[in-house]
Amino acid sequence: MQRLDLKSLRYDRLGKSVLIDGRKVVLEISHEALETLTNRSLSEEEAIRKVADEQKRLTRLAEWVPADDGKIHITTNMLMNDGKFETEN
Repeated sequence: MQRLDLKSLRYDRLGKSVLIDGRKVVLEISHEALETLTNRSLSEEEAIRKVADEQKRLTRLAEWVPADDGKIHITTNMLMNDGKFETEN
């Protein structure tokens, strides 16, 4: 089970994302995904608070989404669909 360390929450201005450390990985959540989730614009501080509020959902996603070079990138599509993607037409 992936555990996220809330003490490690920080904003990456270059990548426009919120970062949080997990076991052996860093979870990166795009600012755009958080704004889509809340349906409004967020400041950097609000984005960090939203990640803290959504810890359970993000923990589940961290277990499902494979890491790429020690980082798990959470995009709008992943966050809004809980990491599930339909392949049926």
